[in-house]
Amino acid sequence: RGPHPGSSFTMELVPAQVFGVRASLKDHIWYINEQTVLYPAGSHVVVSSLDQKLQRFIPCTERSEGITAVAVSPNRKLVAVAELAPDGEPATATVYDVATLKRKKVLSAAAANLATREFACMAFSADSKGLITQGGAPDWTLLHWHWEKGKLGAASKQSTAPIFQCSFNPYDSSVVCVTGDGVCRFMRVTDQLLKPLPGAMGKREPQGYLCHAWLSEDRVVVATDAGDLLVLEAGELKAALGSAPADGAPIDSIAAYSKGFVCGADDGMVYVYEKSEDGKEFYKRTKSFRVEGNPVRVMSLATSPSEEQLVCSLENAQIFVLPLSNVEILKEEEMNFELLTHSFHGRAITGLDTCVRKPLVATCSMDKSVRIWNYQDMTTDIHKTFNEEVYSVSFHPSGLHVLAGFADKLRLMNVLIDDIRTYKEFAVKACRECQFSNGGQSFAAVNGNSIQIYSSYTCENLGNLRGHSSKVRSICWTRDDSRLVSCGMDGAVYEWQLRDFKRASENVLKLCSYTCAVCTPDSRLIYAVGTDLKLKEIAESNINRDFDTGAIINQIALSNSGRVLFAGTEAGTLRLYRFPLTGEYAEVRAHSAPVTRLRVSPDDAFVFSVAEDASFFVFDLRDKDGRSAQLVRESVAFAEETLVTRSDLEEKTQAMAELKQKVEELTMQGEYQLRLKDMTYSEKLKEASDHFNAELEEAKREYDMLMQSRDTLEVEYEDKLKQLEDRHTQQTQQLEAQYQQKIMMEVERYQALVTEKDVMNEKWEEKLGVTSEEHENTLHSVTEEYDGRLRHEASILEREQAEKSALIAEFEETRGQLEEDVDREIEELREKYEARLASEGEAALRLKGENGIMRKKFTALQKDIEDQKDEISGLFASKKALHEHIASLEKDIVSLKKEIRERDETIGDKEKRIYDLKKKNQELEKFKFVLDYKIKELKKQIEPREVEVVEMKEQIKQMDGELERAHKNSSALELTISAQKLKLEGMQREIRAQRTKIGECESSSDMMCRELYDCVQLIQDPKALKAAVNQMYQRHVATAVVTHAADTEVASEHARQRECLEKSVESLKRKLNKNMELHRADNQRMMQENVALINEINELRREIKALKATQVASGPRHKGGVGSDRSFGSRGMRGGLEDAFLDAASFRSDSREELPPL
Repeated sequence: RGPHPGSSFTMELVPAQVFGVRASLKDHIWYINEQTVLYPAGSHVVVSSLDQKLQRFIPCTERSEGITAVAVSPNRKLVAVAELAPDGEPATATVYDVATLKRKKVLSAAAANLATREFACMAFSADSKGLITQGGAPDWTLLHWHWEKGKLGAASKQSTAPIFQCSFNPYDSSVVCVTGDGVCRFMRVTDQLLKPLPGAMGKREPQGYLCHAWLSEDRVVVATDAGDLLVLEAGELKAALGSAPADGAPIDSIAAYSKGFVCGADDGMVYVYEKSEDGKEFYKRTKSFRVEGNPVRVMSLATSPSEEQLVCSLENAQIFVLPLSNVEILKEEEMNFELLTHSFHGRAITGLDTCVRKPLVATCSMDKSVRIWNYQDMTTDIHKTFNEEVYSVSFHPSGLHVLAGFADKLRLMNVLIDDIRTYKEFAVKACRECQFSNGGQSFAAVNGNSIQIYSSYTCENLGNLRGHSSKVRSICWTRDDSRLVSCGMDGAVYEWQLRDFKRASENVLKLCSYTCAVCTPDSRLIYAVGTDLKLKEIAESNINRDFDTGAIINQIALSNSGRVLFAGTEAGTLRLYRFPLTGEYAEVRAHSAPVTRLRVSPDDAFVFSVAEDASFFVFDLRDKDGRSAQLVRESVAFAEETLVTRSDLEEKTQAMAELKQKVEELTMQGEYQLRLKDMTYSEKLKEASDHFNAELEEAKREYDMLMQSRDTLEVEYEDKLKQLEDRHTQQTQQLEAQYQQKIMMEVERYQALVTEKDVMNEKWEEKLGVTSEEHENTLHSVTEEYDGRLRHEASILEREQAEKSALIAEFEETRGQLEEDVDREIEELREKYEARLASEGEAALRLKGENGIMRKKFTALQKDIEDQKDEISGLFASKKALHEHIASLEKDIVSLKKEIRERDETIGDKEKRIYDLKKKNQELEKFKFVLDYKIKELKKQIEPREVEVVEMKEQIKQMDGELERAHKNSSALELTISAQKLKLEGMQREIRAQRTKIGECESSSDMMCRELYDCVQLIQDPKALKAAVNQMYQRHVATAVVTHAADTEVASEHARQRECLEKSVESLKRKLNKNMELHRADNQRMMQENVALINEINELRREIKALKATQVASGPRHKGGVGSDRSFGSRGMRGGLEDAFLDAASFRSDSREELPPL
């Protein structure tokens, strides 16, 4: 809350998405599970779900100045966040639950009495119960915490040099490793101490040990700033890997996994090392991959829990993923990395704007890139990198155009479907502020201390606004685009009337350097902020009200509903001011660097902010009930159209056609290959089936043989079994007899032992009686002895009680005397101290008066000190503004000098070019007369050739007519042949049917013959013969047999029609042969004529080529009117020859077409 923390605020900003990462931190990216990644961005720790495309946020604490380190526990359930404390306060580290994002414990460096403001690095123990934090400068003290209890376990000052990484041994939580600039140290954690362990780097000179990783219980690999990889065991240096890069470039990150480790170096290189079986080296480099297009350092590496993915974060804030499980089959020369989610800006974001017709946001950055973001899908639509740095960007309301200010030019660009293409360039250098009008018909661009207005459609300069004496920092169009508000570093806020390009109102405050100004929707009020830490309300050239902000505000934006004013501060926070302004605000943490741009979506549903930390935040604007603050308007869907150039569309169409053709070719090829494979596999299947059948027969034979051998063996084993059973029966009988005898012997022995036991029982009973009598006698004597002692003690006790009563009486008497003495002394002391108290009271009253006087003096002095401090801060602010003004002026002077020098050089080059052109013009005039004469002669030579070409065209047309007639004849013949084919097919179908009937009749006759033969065999048995004949009759005679004479007319008619059809087929064959011979002769004649024409065309081409060569040799530099005549004549001849050649080529292609098969 702001100045009124007790009052309620109805609106709030909720982070929805962030695009960016704090790549400067050590080990800043971690896997929570296979689909969740954790990393810092701005002043938040982001927990990003890759499959659901959702983000959750852990914000910094209220007084924090940013995140300095992040650590995740080995069980991936906890995250520790270290934050930079304000000046004079100790560093803090907070432990959160990853699942609920709730704070579990806060650890402060004040517990160890440290003056450091930050923790440089942290690490959890293997059981996630311990945490070590490495303090920063100047102490560089390592602290061990029992974080669940919030208790400091041990502390140890490491060195005065920076420490880069600390970690627990994953197998032994009592061992810690620390690496830094010239420091590589192992320590053991005890109850209250961090005891150093013995170990050394041998004779190696100290280096910068940037990172390390535990590979086993006692083995650690350490990377240096020179690209070396050192293997240590039990704290002792064992080897320096020979396959390490060692190219002088630092290795900033190492991640261990089951097969070895992965390290990230400069130039976007990632090296994979695996355990070596060779005794010379512990690990060998198996693969090395490069992140193409990103020649920067790899700052952080992390492996997924299943070790299938490796995520790497680069120095330019890009996050890539490498499939670690497939590293063996990946090719080193290919780009094997993919973006984790989206590509981010790598340097400070300088521009931000949104459009009306589409859910898009445009940003630009010092990394020379312009990006288009979709805030509905939370994705990157378009990304393009340029050769110059981009200082500002503005989005056309239609979402189809972008205006960007580069270091050398101001460019108006079209937003295509997959590209941002320049349409028009304007001579405005380093434009740091540009803005389209609300209607999009014009735009304003800042050029130093002036503002230029251009038309968006004609790109002409409509006018210039001059009046600022220093650089313009902000411009804002009114809702109706009739006026423009600007503010600058000169402390001036101007309102311009665009009808006549003159100032409508102004307000100048020399001691303030303004950073941003906006106007209300009704254009009555202007709000401006600057370096004087005040938010001003300006109306009619006067400051109505101003509110103390307590911080420098860089950007302000007013919601379209007019309910909230948003502000972005130098500390990276966002503020929501109730509107109309009352001074009340709510503050939200967002960035870790100054806010550079702030925008609100047209429907007030989202707020967008960018900062110098290269992060882009998207906030949901909600009311106190959690509902969206989106404006309720008539529902208009976002536009889906986009721009595509004609050339791109034609290229895509051509590419699609080529791809379709390739698909068809591949389909045909695939079908052909499938047919070949079917044939091959059918042959193989046949061979395999034959082979299988042969093996099956062989197996059957072997099975029969085995069955026979089994039967033989069964008989043999049955005989053996009978013999064994007989032998076993005999042995069993013998053993029964033997053991029966032994049992009898044991029974006799048992009876003897029972008798012996009875005798011993009688002896023990006698001894027991004697012993019990002795015990009773002893007990009686001891009882009498202790009774006597007890009577003696009772007499002693009575005597002592009598002495006690006498002593008590004496004590009572003594106590009475002492009480009387003490009362007398108390009265004396009371009188003495009452007198002293009265004197002390008088002295206290006197001192109280003196104290009031001193307090008044102190209050006055303190007020004077505060006034002096305010005056000093104002002077410092003005000094800073003046320095900035001086620096900007110096840059302007340098750029102007450079421009003057470049223009002088350009003028010199132009003068040289003019002199050379004059000389060339004189030489060309000399050749003019000669070339005129030669061209006239060439025209005379060309005219007869043109007549011949016309004649050739007419001849070609006649040949085309003849060819067309031949095609018609061939098509008629094809129709005749197709009809005859149909008739022939009908006859063939009838013949097949008749053949089928004949076959059936032959089979039935064969059956009857066989049955008759069987009946003949029964000729001697009349009854059986009769029965067989009856069966034949019932089987073959289904209906009554009717006898009639054969129809001779039908047979004769069939024979006559058959003869007629045969004759017609013969005549058609003769006609077909005759037509084919005629067609072949015509084709041959046409081919000969075509060859002759082609030869003539080739001769004409050779002549034209020779004429061109003579023309080039005679006058290569001739231009002007003569050249136009020559080009006209040559075009006429070339056009006629090309027409003739095209006609001949078309004739040749037509003549070469194959006739359809007969």
